[in-house]
Amino acid sequence: MREYDLAFGCGFTCGVTQALREANLQFSSLPFDWTATPSFPKAARMVATDFAHWMDREDLKLIDVRHSGINKRIYANRRTGFGFVHDFSLFQEPDVAYEKESAKYARRIDRLQKALASARRVLAVCVEWPILEPLRVETLAETKRIFETRYRNAAFDLVYFHAVDGATEARVEYDEGGIAVVGCEYRKHLPDGALHHEIDNSQIAAYLKANVSVPDPRSEAEKAKYAADWKRQDAARWHGRNAFETFVNRTAFRMYRKLEKFLTKKGLFPPERPLWFVAKDEPR
Repeated sequence: MREYDLAFGCGFTCGVTQALREANLQFSSLPFDWTATPSFPKAARMVATDFAHWMDREDLKLIDVRHSGINKRIYANRRTGFGFVHDFSLFQEPDVAYEKESAKYARRIDRLQKALASARRVLAVCVEWPILEPLRVETLAETKRIFETRYRNAAFDLVYFHAVDGATEARVEYDEGGIAVVGCEYRKHLPDGALHHEIDNSQIAAYLKANVSVPDPRSEAEKAKYAADWKRQDAARWHGRNAFETFVNRTAFRMYRKLEKFLTKKGLFPPERPLWFVAKDEPR
């Protein structure tokens, strides 16, 4: 078991932060959690440049509108290649949503930068896009150097997952010099066999839980406040004016999602397609 002061995900997808949270390794939201990251080296460079041009309005290009499941406008940053999949609601004007989301990311960036500045041992975790070949160890070593050049106070380790057909568990293929390359199966498929944009993070979470430890820095009071805030936000999202309306709205939504999944499985509902706008110019 390796112990760290901080563990954070670097994409490519939100399944990474979900795995970290399931393994009790992440305790707050950070910049890369719910975005589409073009590559591990680009995530490192974004950290090293203090998130320059992270979400400049003029660089954002609308590439898709999702009505199924997430009800979002999907934007890609043309300058950096990062994608914003979960942020821009269809129920808000784009400019209003941009102000809200850019402020949210400013808080998350500040949170990560402060954590990195005070940490001594840091773990950066990345899951490779399933359509790409794995990165070479030399490229991962350079990624590690990018992190450590910016934050000289900390020693960085990297865990890099890539897809392996039919793997039943995560298996370490390389583990030297603070770099671990792990093969596992995390791909999901649509009914027609095409790759789904989501991943199955069960093998990733199991590996992290068995091999990594991060102490929870929150006090009991902070944990209680977080739980209360989450409960209040969860209730507010259903727009109920009282407990009965909140219950009805939540129940109706869950019934809709079950119906949506059933119709999608039967081919009667348009499935969400993967967003493979990843840049392919990285050395691999």
